[in-house]
Amino acid sequence: MAQSLSDSSVFTEGSIPRHVIRMTLTSTIGLIGIFLVDFIDMYFLSLLGHAELAAAVGFAGSVTFFTTSFCIGIAVATGIVLARLMGQQRYTDARKAFGVAMIFTSVITIIVALLIFPFTDELLLALGAEGMTGIYAEQYLQIVVPSVPFLGLAMCASAALRGVGAAQAAMYCTLGGSLINGVLDPIFIFYFELGVRGAAIASAISVVSMFVIGIWLLITRYQFFASINASDIKRDTKILTPLAIPAILTNFATPVANAYVVREMAPFGDEAVSGLSIIGRLVPVAFAIAFALSGAVGPIIGQNLGAGLTPRIRKTLNFSFLFITLYTLVTWVILYLGADLIADIFKAQGQSRALILLFCDYLCLGMMFVGYTYIGNAFFNNIGKPHYSTMLNWGKATIGTIPFVYYGGIYFGDNGLLAGQYLGHVIFGILSYALVLLFMKNGNRPC
Repeated sequence: MAQSLSDSSVFTEGSIPRHVIRMTLTSTIGLIGIFLVDFIDMYFLSLLGHAELAAAVGFAGSVTFFTTSFCIGIAVATGIVLARLMGQQRYTDARKAFGVAMIFTSVITIIVALLIFPFTDELLLALGAEGMTGIYAEQYLQIVVPSVPFLGLAMCASAALRGVGAAQAAMYCTLGGSLINGVLDPIFIFYFELGVRGAAIASAISVVSMFVIGIWLLITRYQFFASINASDIKRDTKILTPLAIPAILTNFATPVANAYVVREMAPFGDEAVSGLSIIGRLVPVAFAIAFALSGAVGPIIGQNLGAGLTPRIRKTLNFSFLFITLYTLVTWVILYLGADLIADIFKAQGQSRALILLFCDYLCLGMMFVGYTYIGNAFFNNIGKPHYSTMLNWGKATIGTIPFVYYGGIYFGDNGLLAGQYLGHVIFGILSYALVLLFMKNGNRPC
């Protein structure tokens, strides 16, 4: 049954904690759907018993992380614009803006995919992928990179659903894709004996499925399409671009930092890179709420900003910081108790196992401060100051990563390298938290 958009501006009234929790939990399930795609790939490939395969997915993931950053940036801009329009009850304009966003996303992601596809081998060599590990990684990328436009459109559709307050529908979009991936992975990897190529095929199909589910929900439940003309495209592109560019730059910082960490870890061998890759797939699943919180509070801030309800924005931020703190502590206890089991699931040995245990025992607490950074990003993006998010993320990706990782690796080996990365997270998480408080104290002004 179709639902009226006028029923979707729900965040300008009612309990803030209830809105934050509902949006975060439903967004979490949806995000887990996306993250499980990589997690499931890693698990099934680990059953083949070759460290090179897990390492290859890690190297390939560093490349796909760059493409994903473009998709996330555009989705963030889409969600901000739609949330503001919904808060102002401009429902026709919201439909048109979404149509323009889909065109904008298609053009950008197709260009990105075309630029990356011919140079996957060179990119992997730059990251340190060599021998069979490099060959496996390239095989994976040759299949996954062409699906990038569908990933961008799927994220855009999911952002639109969250922007109108339809968190549950957005969850169906991403969770459906992960379920399809979970079914197809063992079929392609084991039954057809395609190995890493099979994992890539399953991932590509799951991304297309997310896009189809998201569009179907928007059409059937919200009639979220309107005819657009050249003037609509020109107008909304001017609105989206200044939001999308800093959001892309903000998200682009993370894969740059991760690529540097992978490059520094490569000399320690495939086992070390494999451990880093497993941690990279474990983090989004174990701390999905931290990742979801940013996307969840964004529409709440956006709608209340559109309605001029500043006190509700302040309550949203205060509760979000408390929520992520308590959640991280609970997750740390679970990971600490289950560290050996996690390493066993992925058949991790040697350096790979040592890194996983180090993360689960101590370093995972740093995700609390990553959560602080994500909340800060959502706040600055929605109040029209995305350049602060960009500066904070690039600061963390450079001075908050390079020296700590470099010297940690020199003096303490691969364990010190990983610990250095999380020390940078802590420093910039505290900085982001302090800057948000300063802005709110001074009426959204830096001083």
